[in-house]
Amino acid sequence: MNAVARDDRIAVSAVLAQGRVARVAISARRPLGVGRLAQGKPAEAVVALVPRLFALCAAAQGAAATLALAAARGEPVPPHTLAAQASAVLAEQLIELLRGTITSLAGDQFPAFAPQLRVLIAAARRVDARGQLEPDAIDALADGLEALGLPEHSLDDADTYRSWLASDAPLAALHGAGAASPGLRGEASPESRAPASDAPEEFDFGPQPIDPLTATHDPAIGHALLHHGASFAARPDLAGRIPETGALARLAGHPLIRSVGPGLAGRRLARLIEATTTPQRLRALRRGEAEAAGLLRATSLGDGIGLGAVECARGRLHHLIALDRDGRITRYEILAPTEWNFHPQGPLARALIGAPLSAGEAGRRRIAALVAAFDPCVGFEVELREAADA
Repeated sequence: MNAVARDDRIAVSAVLAQGRVARVAISARRPLGVGRLAQGKPAEAVVALVPRLFALCAAAQGAAATLALAAARGEPVPPHTLAAQASAVLAEQLIELLRGTITSLAGDQFPAFAPQLRVLIAAARRVDARGQLEPDAIDALADGLEALGLPEHSLDDADTYRSWLASDAPLAALHGAGAASPGLRGEASPESRAPASDAPEEFDFGPQPIDPLTATHDPAIGHALLHHGASFAARPDLAGRIPETGALARLAGHPLIRSVGPGLAGRRLARLIEATTTPQRLRALRRGEAEAAGLLRATSLGDGIGLGAVECARGRLHHLIALDRDGRITRYEILAPTEWNFHPQGPLARALIGAPLSAGEAGRRRIAALVAAFDPCVGFEVELREAADA
């Protein structure tokens, strides 16, 4: 979630010993934040500028800034503003979930998906006078998902998932071809029904249970950002715990995710499940039948100090704002979801350690596929070495 254009990257290095991943190192050249830009500036002006500073998830960044400022001032966010922000965040989330999935899986086929993605992007920007997506724009999103082969209810449970995988839907073909084990737990996957293969590359990473980051963690995160600032934002933890955030964490209890498991296939599938439900959630917002609290939350941390939290495509995003008596910013901290998932001891590292994997380019590609499934907000590179070469 860059605030300044530069070549930010994540580097993942894995070391193999006896056919398994023995060590993982994750390092990053992180984006420059807005803290120094905001120092001493009028809060309203900074918050208005925030969405323009980010190439990705601009709506989520803007909403988090607005929530943080309201909490710092001790003011409630008006319901119509919350609804408009939630609508924008959901539409943006849908586009990012689809873009990340198609970009990582389509390869040379990407041009075939590009026109439909452009249609969806255009629909996601059509809002009414209240700032919510127009009804016909929501219909266009639903139609676009169906055109991609992702209609509503296609991923509700194991039975609909089997039917979807067997269909000629474009996204089903990508998912089935790209996932290591797209079948259900206890059921042979299409790959395993092929001629026998013991290649370690068929292993589906991530057998560990999911430890999700939730709204209950917001106060602790806010106080840590306040007291430790950029050092916490660069390497966050909750008393030694590094939870996971993102689509898989949000859907940890979904029946289909429980059936498929939290590996590579499950991570990709979680993004698609969320995409299928987005038009329905947008319609519920318009009817006033859904609250924005599941997506957006403002927390006061004391006089003049506020935290805004937003569930965006890649996970839970936090902004902290502290004000002086004149309403100028004294502290501005941002914690991006990527910092949890790509923590050196975080979810990606846990998924890799102990995984059976072969050396060489095939093994490196398997790790790169898992990294892409976590959907970092910057570019990444992967290195795989044997222990003897390390």
